[in-house]
Amino acid sequence: MCAVAMFSAAIQYTGQYGRAILFTDVVNVRAGEEDKRSMITGVHIVRDIFCMRCNKYVGWTYVKAFEIDQKFKEGKFILERELIYDLKREFSVDPAELNWS
Repeated sequence: MCAVAMFSAAIQYTGQYGRAILFTDVVNVRAGEEDKRSMITGVHIVRDIFCMRCNKYVGWTYVKAFEIDQKFKEGKFILERELIYDLKREFSVDPAELNWS
């Protein structure tokens, strides 16, 4: 699993691999190419996001929502809970003490 720092958790969702969480900001990820996808909540333009360290898929970011009630998702990120590693939850470690090099 990937270690991805996350901020401002908002709403719980179900992703391709089970539980997923919508975030306003994430770090240590890179985005892939834009893709137009039909989802349960409508058509969206999204970009898959990948761990900067291991390059594994961890979720997606919403680029554009076509439904008015889904516009709030634009610019936000979905992280698949099964595919990330939550250091804060698993250990009592001060992130400042970690050496990521």
